[in-house]
Amino acid sequence: MATAAGNKNQYNPPTTLTRTSHSVTILVNGTPIGLISGWSPQMSRAVQPIYELNAETSGLPYENIPGNVTGLTISVTRFDLWTAKMEEAFGTVDLTMLSNQQAPFTIQEKWSKPDGSTETYAYTGCWFTSLGRNLRSDDNRLVQVSATLVYLSKNKVA
Repeated sequence: MATAAGNKNQYNPPTTLTRTSHSVTILVNGTPIGLISGWSPQMSRAVQPIYELNAETSGLPYENIPGNVTGLTISVTRFDLWTAKMEEAFGTVDLTMLSNQQAPFTIQEKWSKPDGSTETYAYTGCWFTSLGRNLRSDDNRLVQVSATLVYLSKNKVA
């Protein structure tokens, strides 16, 4: 459906300078996961200061040396469905026990920009490291699943 602004359709994110969660689609094997209420990729690395050993210097660091990237994790929460539990939506069949996952998978994070272009990143070598269902009787009673994934690398696809 065209708008007064031109050829933009109803599926483009709002025209704003701020990135919003409306813009993101999470896919596995080309299929959107859907019903994700939280998505939080993380990575970190240590940076080690190096000091010059000299009685005439200030004692402040001389240089910072970056270390290896670690902590490649994704925290995800999703509402559970009878037709596709979270682990099934990510392409694994039975995770009654986490040890049932036999192979890693790749996740795509697709950002749709207000101008109609996209930016896509691939998280490769993904494994579940934790998975649990949160059941409550004092709220809306929807079953929410929380999981942590580790990934091997993140690469820009397009």
